[in-house]
Amino acid sequence: MQDYYRLLGVDVTASAAEIEQAYQRQKNRLSRRTADPAMQARLREVHTGYEILAHPGRRLAYNVLLAQEPLPELPPDPMAQLMARYAPAARWLNAALVAFCLLLALDWALPGQEFAGETVLIRQIVSVSAAASDPQMAYDVTTPRTAFRVPSRYGHRVRKGMRVTVSQTPLLGVVRRISAPPTAPGEPAIFKASGGNIYGSFSPLLGVLLVVATLGVLPGRSPEMRVNTAVVGFLLAVVALVVLIWF
Repeated sequence: MQDYYRLLGVDVTASAAEIEQAYQRQKNRLSRRTADPAMQARLREVHTGYEILAHPGRRLAYNVLLAQEPLPELPPDPMAQLMARYAPAARWLNAALVAFCLLLALDWALPGQEFAGETVLIRQIVSVSAAASDPQMAYDVTTPRTAFRVPSRYGHRVRKGMRVTVSQTPLLGVVRRISAPPTAPGEPAIFKASGGNIYGSFSPLLGVLLVVATLGVLPGRSPEMRVNTAVVGFLLAVVALVVLIWF
């Protein structure tokens, strides 16, 4: 069905005066090009629309018929289709990230494992600073059951052949503390390893990751939110893994 309101360029609620003005405007514009057959056909349609909409009874009947017309189908949004396609996988990824955060929290909360009398088998000096102007060194230490890194200021406490007590988390084996006999007055018997920062200064990162991933898992979320939270959560998880392994 022809939409005469749209043809005349007026709203459905237009008054009779507005319809009259729109008709005259269209008529004057099209009359200047009456030699064109297409413009002649368009002028006839405009005149027909005016005759219907200018008459109250015809306009009422036309409005009833127009209301029964089905709404035109909008073309599908490619981006919305893409989001809907990847939303299920994104939700599973978010669920895996939530499980990852809970695993780290459980690893931190459970009582740690303690290995007493571990003999230092290997002590290798490594650089832990990328700036040549501020070189910083540390020691990678290997014992029969553990491997960890200590700051250079504690290197003399973990020489090859020495015995130390190592405390690490029960699930992921992140070394938290080392105990060795002091070699000078005032030295602490227990000192921290260079690792375990994911449970220390970087712990807020896990909180943000848990919040983001949880938002992507909750029911009733839009596909776009599920995909966006999965992308952000994955990037945060990569950073968390780098901190866990490297630092």
